[in-house]
Amino acid sequence: MDNLTPWKEALKERTLYGCFVTYGLPDIAEVTALMGFDFLLLDNEHGVIEQSTLADMVRASQLRGVPAVVRCTMKEYDHIQKALDFGANGVQLPLVNTAEDARRVVELANYAPQGRRGTAYLPRAARYGMVEDKRAYLRQANDTKLVCCQVETRQAVENLDGILEVDGVDVYFIGPGDLAASYGEPAGSPKMLELTERMIRRIVAAGKTAGYYVGTPEAARQAEEWGARYLVTAVNQYMVSGGRSFLSQVRGGGAVAASSAY
Repeated sequence: MDNLTPWKEALKERTLYGCFVTYGLPDIAEVTALMGFDFLLLDNEHGVIEQSTLADMVRASQLRGVPAVVRCTMKEYDHIQKALDFGANGVQLPLVNTAEDARRVVELANYAPQGRRGTAYLPRAARYGMVEDKRAYLRQANDTKLVCCQVETRQAVENLDGILEVDGVDVYFIGPGDLAASYGEPAGSPKMLELTERMIRRIVAAGKTAGYYVGTPEAARQAEEWGARYLVTAVNQYMVSGGRSFLSQVRGGGAVAASSAY
């Protein structure tokens, strides 16, 4: 598995389950990949991860046969360029609020003529200069990487139809935390669940792929019923719930139920 391995086409056939990794440690990425997720989402928006560590986390996941997508800190050239140059299988960008934002992401994630990603053949993504057909590499790189835009604010909801018209976005991901905050609502409230369902159904009706964060199996099943096919959970909550359950049982308090991050 490397950055040129086709993988995102599976979204057309079935749901892919991914996992956020927020800790800057390649071992955690490797362990999570070994759990059996379809992809890892390495969180360089809220996680504290140095670039060289992030590159090693991508490598650790791919060496276990699992694609690694990087959630970049912001929609800027250097963030997208670095993630793709060290061989990530895709990028996910937060706070895509307008069609112009989405077009910018697509441009920065693609080599010319589709975009304006900087061309270089020495980084890991190009096998350190050992790709034999450079023109074929540029085409493959454009075709195989995943571009995911997060639509997670009131502004994004208002502009959703225009955002959905932008070519080159593979997944439109709804972030429940930011979405709820922008409406002044608690995450998971009936109002936010109803809005989320409407957004997912609009995305799917436009012929696009919807993504969503799911903290529980029940939330995953519900989102899948609405039509979402790119579902992401987080390893953190399972580490916490597992540790608390153990301590509760050995200290005589009984099992502690797992809780969602949202």
